[in-house]
Amino acid sequence: MKSGQLFWGFFLLSIGSLFLLNKYDVIYTDFSFVWDLWPLIFIFWGALVIFKNSLVKPIVSALFGIFLAIIFFGFIANIYTGFHFDFDSSDRDFISQSYSEDFNDSIKSAQLEIRTGGGTIEIKEPTNKLVDANGYGTLAEYDFVTDIQDNNAYVDFNLNKKHFDLFEGKLKNHLEIMLNDNPVWDFKFNFGAAKARFDLSPYKVKNVDLNTGAANVRFKLGDKVDSTFVDVEMGAAKLKIEIPENSGCQVKGKMVLMSRSLSGFDKLDKGYYETPNFENARKKIFIRINGGVSSLSVSKY
Repeated sequence: MKSGQLFWGFFLLSIGSLFLLNKYDVIYTDFSFVWDLWPLIFIFWGALVIFKNSLVKPIVSALFGIFLAIIFFGFIANIYTGFHFDFDSSDRDFISQSYSEDFNDSIKSAQLEIRTGGGTIEIKEPTNKLVDANGYGTLAEYDFVTDIQDNNAYVDFNLNKKHFDLFEGKLKNHLEIMLNDNPVWDFKFNFGAAKARFDLSPYKVKNVDLNTGAANVRFKLGDKVDSTFVDVEMGAAKLKIEIPENSGCQVKGKMVLMSRSLSGFDKLDKGYYETPNFENARKKIFIRINGGVSSLSVSKY
């Protein structure tokens, strides 16, 4: 097959798939990262010239078609934010569920784990319960597990709906969570194509373990503990972290093709940044990042 046919074939397949996945809310990223990827066009173009008469050219052509489809779709998504193409306006099998667990004063530490392929997840203001949450949408069926032993509590949300009909209407999955602000919290997030907004500033946050695919994640940290550790594994994701003005912050990691906005940080080495007040700060935040094609922003409030 000619390389031109592969290019257009993969381009059309990819662009059609992206529109379909967006229509059914499987994709939740805002695609703002495409603004940072356009120089790759010249890399693909150069590869096509170099491998013009080789067996590699069809492979490069196919990858170029997929890449341009993502860029094209991303431009449209950023211009017309939140657009959807509805072929069926019905919202059959809409689910609304509540999840809660009472708090007792013996709980000193807690862990929240969320596992979901896609959707919108929010952590909001504190509650007097250990956890108080609401899920709604056509995919909002979570396995909710709590386990309290001695002074420790474990809270788990796992999206359990694995099979669904693409023609049953728009697929929605929205989860809103409120937590108790007395325990010291560890967070484990494992997302696919999700949109997450976490206001963690009221909570005592010891550890945040974030593993994402094509996600759009924003979270705000507070200064309720002396040291907070953030460990991030990202794919084609957008991540924004807000930290307190007086906290010292250190950012380290492998940031391949990653767009970085680290205002107020000093670059000490490759993939190594610190705020000027880090050594003397009483409250410190340690951020470790491994990412591919991503967008990272760390700012102070």
